[in-house]
Amino acid sequence: MPAMAIRKRSNTSNIDTDRKRRRLTRSQEQQIRGVFPFLALPAELRMVVYDYAIDTAGARKLLQCYYDKIRDATTTEISKIMGPLVYFRTPTILLLNKQIHREAYELVPKRQLTFDHGLLDLADLQDFVSPALLHTVSSITINDSGHPLFKSNMIAASWMGYMTLLEQLADVLSRGHKLKTFEISFEHEELVPHITICWAKTYNCGFRDTLRKACDALRSVRNVGSVTLRGLPEPLASQLKARMESTPINFLDLPAELRNKVYGYAADWSDITPQLAETMSKWLNKTMMPLWPARSTPTILLLNKQITNEALVVLRNKPLVLSLPVNHDLQYQAQVPVVLNLVSPTTLKYVQHLVLDIGSWEWVYSLDSLLPHFGTYTGSSGSVSPITAQHISFTAINVPTTHHNTPTTGLPILGLTPAVHSLDVRFSDILKDRFLDDPQ
Repeated sequence: MPAMAIRKRSNTSNIDTDRKRRRLTRSQEQQIRGVFPFLALPAELRMVVYDYAIDTAGARKLLQCYYDKIRDATTTEISKIMGPLVYFRTPTILLLNKQIHREAYELVPKRQLTFDHGLLDLADLQDFVSPALLHTVSSITINDSGHPLFKSNMIAASWMGYMTLLEQLADVLSRGHKLKTFEISFEHEELVPHITICWAKTYNCGFRDTLRKACDALRSVRNVGSVTLRGLPEPLASQLKARMESTPINFLDLPAELRNKVYGYAADWSDITPQLAETMSKWLNKTMMPLWPARSTPTILLLNKQITNEALVVLRNKPLVLSLPVNHDLQYQAQVPVVLNLVSPTTLKYVQHLVLDIGSWEWVYSLDSLLPHFGTYTGSSGSVSPITAQHISFTAINVPTTHHNTPTTGLPILGLTPAVHSLDVRFSDILKDRFLDDPQ
């Protein structure tokens, strides 16, 4: 008897059985098909629509509404006025499809931001104006047309709001912008005396001092197409205008002599010896290996290829001085710290001048693993491999300068191409000197 197929009950709990919503009449279908596609419009008409759909005046309207409440409030009501509820929203026209986004976004850099007011008690400009918008717009205007809204007892607060606005704008724009025009206009009769009369005086003036601070911040904004400063005293206005319109000097535009001085300060071997001394001073438990600090690469060597190559030339000309401190507490060869934990073998290949200041004879065991990395070995196949101990011979000796009346040993490397141009070994074991001086 053939097995009977078992019919499974279908789960219709998640199926929409209301089919009326999905039915279209012929007239409805004709209406849908009769809609003229937006992208079929001429480009000129689409740009008009984009111009209406993209609005960058939202921050201006928000501030105006907030400050109108402050103006109309009584003295007791001002403290109860809440700050505006701010949220970021991308214009819908930029979220439809790629073509519309690409066409509409071309208008964003052509937009202008206008600030009629300062920030007053609004702490951060970026809370209601996106930094991306500040980096993209082509024009920013700051004027005091909104200052008359406030009463006479709020002049200082209004002025501080403008100065806070300038400082925060400078902080955002210094990280990048596309500004073609930047304009500041302070010409209100209540503000002009503090800007002009107080400027050359010696007494304290909060208006003058905060203006200087804001202008110092604006000096970090460079390469602006046109800067207009109205109401600012001379020579502050002309100097700030020239500064903001000038092109910043790139580091690679500096003469090679100045760049080499920077490389000399930024990249150095001198950190190795202090780290070794600090590690040895903290090494109390000799039954365990010392805790070595993490190795790091100087930032100057991570910027770009040209700077890295130039900095390496300066670094190679500097001697690597390894001062191995006195330590006679090491009873076994395995306890001798390995200097390679502070500097990698790859880094040692860039060393051309090596100075070893050996404080105690125990460090000789560490040199067995250190010295072979200061050269390259050319094998029979022509390949280049690191030097190993059996590749080192002392049959021929180069004698460089001698220090501390101690003979200096050069490394004669037969059949090798050493990376080190000069090697200076200074051996000064105090224990050995005391042993020789002891008549017993």
